[in-house]
Amino acid sequence: MMVVRSNERTSMVGGGFYNRNSSLQALVAEECGGLVLPSDVQGKTIILADYGCSEGSNSIRMIRKALESCPEECAITIVFNDTPANDYISLSSTIDRFLRVPEATKSRKIMPLMAPQSYYDQLVPDASVDIGFSTACLHWISRLQPASGDLLPNDADISAEVLSDISRFLCARYHEVRNDGHLLLSFPVDGELSLKCAYPSIFQSIKDLAAEGMISQAAASKFRLPFHFRTPEEINQALDAAREKWQVEKHFTRDVAHPAFLQFQSTLGSSSSGYPDAKALDAYSRAISGGFVAIIGNTVVDWARMFQDEASSSVSYSAETIRSRMVEKLQLRLRRSDFWRTPLGNKYVFLKLRKI
Repeated sequence: MMVVRSNERTSMVGGGFYNRNSSLQALVAEECGGLVLPSDVQGKTIILADYGCSEGSNSIRMIRKALESCPEECAITIVFNDTPANDYISLSSTIDRFLRVPEATKSRKIMPLMAPQSYYDQLVPDASVDIGFSTACLHWISRLQPASGDLLPNDADISAEVLSDISRFLCARYHEVRNDGHLLLSFPVDGELSLKCAYPSIFQSIKDLAAEGMISQAAASKFRLPFHFRTPEEINQALDAAREKWQVEKHFTRDVAHPAFLQFQSTLGSSSSGYPDAKALDAYSRAISGGFVAIIGNTVVDWARMFQDEASSSVSYSAETIRSRMVEKLQLRLRRSDFWRTPLGNKYVFLKLRKI
């Protein structure tokens, strides 16, 4: 059978930036790792795979939690997967720091591998994976990313794309996971607790980049966020389509507040005016701007490159310069807005699936 390669190449911002600016995702990853039971990981050799590991800090938190259920005196292969554009040098350093702490692995022998390709492809041999993970990644839609080469039209049915993407992902994992093996997933969904209070500032900051000539006006006007938060109906549709391959063992939702919001909220009680302390608001807006740019900074760069021919009079700025300036612009826009009045975080769906 011929393998159809995905053109999806977008990655999180590397150089340690995502590791430092993904505290919300870290909480989700750790909870996902806690879903592993001792009965799920029996034997002397175990293979774990993390699909969408980025720079690895959150992946390590998840793996560390999962190791608590793994038998001692066993050999554990861990496959760290992300797109070819991922920062694998940073990932390698993160893994190395983890392996240099004997208390983290105890008497278990850990063998890390890296798989630089899209998780819509099969990555490892059939029936080889004991536990597969994917945390805070599956809300990304492949055709909402300009680097895909097949950008989704504005009037396209997003629900159809959601089902197509998750079906491709589950099909690839079905080949890789052994019989009775598990797939542990978490992804953000629509809910009262969300990140949307920051969206207006994101789009304003991108317009600011265009006003300064950092990106073209066309790139700014056509920019789209590269993800979609699923509805309960879309999740149930995907699970129903896969019911002959995967049995749902756990399916629950959890509201996860952003740690920066919780820290900021704790400062509001000391304000007699009802308005935040300037220093606290500055720290909060800096944390949230860093978090968003860690996620979508490379997408903004991709949009800039897609439309740079339409701005022939503008200077071509480096990716690092565009991302750095976006952090500044977004922080300023957030500080000027009232986003701080709204609880910031996400509702997450957690799924534990068993291969039938």
